[in-house]
Amino acid sequence: MNRLSRPGARQQALISEVLEQRCQAEPLLEEQIKSTENTTEPFFIKNLENVQGDERDIIFVSTTYGADPETGKVFQRFGPISHEMGWRRLNVIFTRAKKRLDLFTSMRSSNIQPKNNAKRGVQILKTYLEYAETGQLPIDASTTRQEAYSDFQIAVSQILQKHGYKTVLQVGVAGFRIDIGVLHSEKPGEYILGIECDGANYHFAKSLRDRERLRQEILESKGWTVYRIWSTDWFKHREAEIERLLKTLDVFKTTATRIVY
Repeated sequence: MNRLSRPGARQQALISEVLEQRCQAEPLLEEQIKSTENTTEPFFIKNLENVQGDERDIIFVSTTYGADPETGKVFQRFGPISHEMGWRRLNVIFTRAKKRLDLFTSMRSSNIQPKNNAKRGVQILKTYLEYAETGQLPIDASTTRQEAYSDFQIAVSQILQKHGYKTVLQVGVAGFRIDIGVLHSEKPGEYILGIECDGANYHFAKSLRDRERLRQEILESKGWTVYRIWSTDWFKHREAEIERLLKTLDVFKTTATRIVY
């Protein structure tokens, strides 16, 4: 069921009011909304501060930021997104959709001009708008990281390095990073394989698997060949998993892909 989500209580109230008017004019729409009330995924409208853990197949996100009607200028004030942990609020909203997210905004990515000391949330909002406009994620030196999120990723990377492969940890931009990128031996900056190291919880969380399938489709559209290693298999059958991984790399080591974000 669709859900509308947006930062700002006033816009939340406005959307609710407009929807109520539509329901009065279209009884069938009202019936459809009411039919979800006693389900596990009821229809609702929430603002940025209240979206926590709620997931739907389709999410509608609308922004309250835009040009001043009198001057046409976009003031660089983005409410809670500008706070120290504002990026987490965006992360919650942008990862709630299991199948599709529709963005409604009167602002372009070029309207956001973060300064050097801008908070992370402002930069992420700009990057997300750019992705919505172009279908491509911008990537530069500041968006690649050579640090892993887990000991599991480090262990896999070290094994590959012992077998002569060069690896880069956390390749890409927020939300679309590959855990381990395996570099081509003769083509700098190009990769032969992207490895995802999935924890045990992945097996049991259907919503997580749904999001990961969508994420993998996007990664593959950027050029990645994605290979998954399950942590439970790795720790129970380590040697067999290493052999399987090395055989896969042997197949792909003559190919190379330049990843385009």
